[in-house]
Amino acid sequence: MDRRAFLVASLAAAASSASGNAFAQRGASPDTPENPAPDIAAPPPSNNAFTWDSLKSQARALAERPFKEADDDLPAQFADLNYAQFREIEYRREARLWRDEGLAFQLDFLHRGALFKERVNIFIVENGEAHQVAYNPAMYNFRQAPQPPEGVDIGFSGFRVHNPINSPNVWDEFLVFQGATYFRAVGQGQYYGLSARGLALKTGDPDGEEFPRFTTFWIEKPEPGEEVLNIYALLDSVSTTGAYRFVVRPGRDTVIEVTGELFPRQPLHHIGLAPLTSMFLFGPLNRTGFNDYRPQVHDSDGLQMLTGNNEWIWRPLANYPTLQSSSFMDPAPRGFGLVQRARDFQDFQDLEARYERRPSVWIEPIGTWANGQVELLEIPTDKEIHDNIVTFWRPSYDVTPGAPYSFAYRMRWTDRPKAPAGSLYAADSRAGRNFHDTSNLYVIDFIPEEGTLPAFDGLSLEVSANHGAIKGQVLQPNPLVGGVRATFLFEPEDQLTEFRVRLVADGEPASETWLYRWVPE
Repeated sequence: MDRRAFLVASLAAAASSASGNAFAQRGASPDTPENPAPDIAAPPPSNNAFTWDSLKSQARALAERPFKEADDDLPAQFADLNYAQFREIEYRREARLWRDEGLAFQLDFLHRGALFKERVNIFIVENGEAHQVAYNPAMYNFRQAPQPPEGVDIGFSGFRVHNPINSPNVWDEFLVFQGATYFRAVGQGQYYGLSARGLALKTGDPDGEEFPRFTTFWIEKPEPGEEVLNIYALLDSVSTTGAYRFVVRPGRDTVIEVTGELFPRQPLHHIGLAPLTSMFLFGPLNRTGFNDYRPQVHDSDGLQMLTGNNEWIWRPLANYPTLQSSSFMDPAPRGFGLVQRARDFQDFQDLEARYERRPSVWIEPIGTWANGQVELLEIPTDKEIHDNIVTFWRPSYDVTPGAPYSFAYRMRWTDRPKAPAGSLYAADSRAGRNFHDTSNLYVIDFIPEEGTLPAFDGLSLEVSANHGAIKGQVLQPNPLVGGVRATFLFEPEDQLTEFRVRLVADGEPASETWLYRWVPE
């Protein structure tokens, strides 16, 4: 999947921004008689009431009918747009919804075309009444892109949301919904990176993945002074329908609470809740075959988990030569997410991508998610334009028709999820050949989350592998990072091997558990 596809609309807007940030736009320019703000929505009808319950009823009723493909026909000049042409379509700042109403949010509605052919219907909810946003070509500057045929309702592919998240006088884009069930967000000072999805179906299945889509959105107009935005969505797919609610709070960390209710048309044997999609090309543990001036290239460098047994786990990501699927069984997960721990410019040396400013996303189940596993897919890639990392929670049971399936979780778009104070975490992981070129050498620097380092004399190193030989284990202070360095040698056999590393003090875990996979070439 081309990860850049989901940034196209944002990058087009950012190209005209004076701020220089990949997600920022300056305040709206004034209207002129020659360039008036368009009337983007008709008055709300009196008979179109909307509630969360009415959306669930709509999804339930839709599930009782056979799936029908949506009519996504586009005029040829928009269906055939290339990347550069589609970037020319710019949403006019003066057309933003709520821009003159003193509210905490402003909305842009994204044009269809090129990679984004799917139509979505968008409604604004005010005082419990929903009214549809009507397509109007006057919302856009088409610049070098084709002009739309007169009288043709091309419609929208999604929307973006602005908020003065970084400065009171700058309306920065911090959230976008566009394409299938994909959405992205950022916290303060961050650049767009990994993506979230509403639902994953049959991801990694030999018969192919099923991609649900959000067909309709309802966006609730906030009250003056209200810093929360409520977004609702109707999901449709061959196998299921669904009703979704997103409660969005932008800030230092942008927090989104997601509530979903699925109404299956057929048994769902392979579903993924809270799916995240990211990119990992290479890093200090895995850069074989990449002749690149940059030390690392990735949006996320690890999968972090907090199990129901209160064990913190860190699994560095890798770009293996073959597709790798990993499952981490957990009867009641407390959290998981794709994390970017590398946070210094020196880690990447990329002035354009600024990977050190990509968000991490931490998923916290609301209620109990029982009996299942966190799944991780690592897909081979040779280019950073492809999202090749997928993770989600997979229930161990089928979801069957006849009753709704409900779930809820909290997403935190953050610099990095925090472990408990005093806990040691793997701040850096590296690998290479040893001095004599006879074994693989692994080097892990553990540092405390907060506070001081435990007494070194009380720490011991535990390393295990299910195949091959572990030798030369060493644990030593590393005052340069304020932590300790663990090293070990690995002599492989010709089969896939799983490593497990942790620090122990007085018989109890003193660090998170570091997991990694070695794959024969």
